[in-house]
Amino acid sequence: MFETQKLWVGILLVVLLGPIYAQDRALLIGIDEYQHVSQLRGSKQDVEDMQQFIQSVWGYQSQQIRVLLDASATRRAILSAFDNWLIKGSRPGDRVLFYYSGHGYYVPDDNGDEGDGYDETLCPVETLDAHSMIRDDEINARLQRLKDRLVTVIIDACHSGTVTRSLARPKADPTIKIPVFNNASLSRGVSRGLSRRQIEQDGFTATQQNVVAYSAVAPNQVALVDTETPYRGVFTHRFIEGVQKKLADTNQDGKVSHAELLEYLRRESQAYCDRNRLQCRMKELSPQLEAKPDLLAADVRTGKIPNTTDTVTQVTNVLAHDNEAQLQIEMLPGNHFVLGQSMKIRVNSDHNGYLLLFDVNSTGHLTRLFPNQYSKQQGKEGYVEAGQSLTIPDSLYGFDFIAEEPTGKGLLIALLVEDRLSSVQALIPTAFEQVQSKQAQVVLQQLRQQLNQTLPQQEAANRPIRWSITVIEYEIIGGSRGLRG
Repeated sequence: MFETQKLWVGILLVVLLGPIYAQDRALLIGIDEYQHVSQLRGSKQDVEDMQQFIQSVWGYQSQQIRVLLDASATRRAILSAFDNWLIKGSRPGDRVLFYYSGHGYYVPDDNGDEGDGYDETLCPVETLDAHSMIRDDEINARLQRLKDRLVTVIIDACHSGTVTRSLARPKADPTIKIPVFNNASLSRGVSRGLSRRQIEQDGFTATQQNVVAYSAVAPNQVALVDTETPYRGVFTHRFIEGVQKKLADTNQDGKVSHAELLEYLRRESQAYCDRNRLQCRMKELSPQLEAKPDLLAADVRTGKIPNTTDTVTQVTNVLAHDNEAQLQIEMLPGNHFVLGQSMKIRVNSDHNGYLLLFDVNSTGHLTRLFPNQYSKQQGKEGYVEAGQSLTIPDSLYGFDFIAEEPTGKGLLIALLVEDRLSSVQALIPTAFEQVQSKQAQVVLQQLRQQLNQTLPQQEAANRPIRWSITVIEYEIIGGSRGLRG
């Protein structure tokens, strides 16, 4: 009887301690003191900060964390720890974290799987040539073996080589995470075959269903060490504060979604770059996120995807962003309608751009109201001028929007994309076609993932797309398909 009671107590503890998995695994790597390339500052501090963060916020236990610093962070040690500690040491359903702070670089692709012809790399402590670096292919192959785990990858490094290729006599700087080789002949050896690459949008890790991967900067940007704190990674410091202090909680719901965190990281990283122009030579810092669209609304602290039917909460979780263009939506004659009542919508913007206007009704049915087939007939393809009021439908439409069933609260979403570039329409093609869907959240998740991308290097140096958003609630009393034209 006593043994049986102990068994049930054990089972009960497993249930109650569900978020703390016995086999969760974290591998944290920080390198400042390189053997053959320029030294860094702050990487070891990044690891210390990250270790405290994952224990206090993510609930990792000290015995679940493996740390490799400086001399211990060799190529062999890093890959061995990945294979044995992360992969063999974890079980299906466990959480796995791979964190790296140090130099990053790139080398010619040797298996033809990269669109731009180059592999991104991490630089172990003994980095001497391309063979001693760790390619993204090697990491991705190992991530495939973790497909039944919950995986987070955080890379505070860059993969462009921009600084060393743009300077005639590159000077080592411990606050810039690009390696400068101590030996000129070694530098030529690594650089042989490298050109000024047209870097594609692919990140260090390939997008996978179970992987959330953050990178400090866009492909051709330079990751920096924060000299204001000092010394910590600009990215790592803001990642931790954004989550731990909930500074990234845009909608003030007490949670930080991945969409909110990405926006916070981009805003704060760029603000740092603007204050430190001499250090931030590329003039842009644009952290990246690789994740499936349905993970954008997940809480970074718990990993849980909100289970809510509230339309406003769904939209703000997915489309967290600022309203720099000062978009304003007004419903005429007001925000409350009875079935059969006619209505109009007026939109104003302080900036030029492509305007997208969506309706999400009380059942989650999404319809794009503008641009539509009627506006296109009038030559209005969606581009609006700053300061000009747009009212739809106008007198040329020949009809009004009518309040229809189902009844309940709905939401109007106005989104302005400022970049008048061909690549913008290529990035978000579904948004510029007539859209109707019974799964509003799915469509908006896909749209947000496309807006997360950075513009191609040849057009805008991998800076983020400039866009603004605002929403307004309305209510139909008595029935709704929402708004119909």
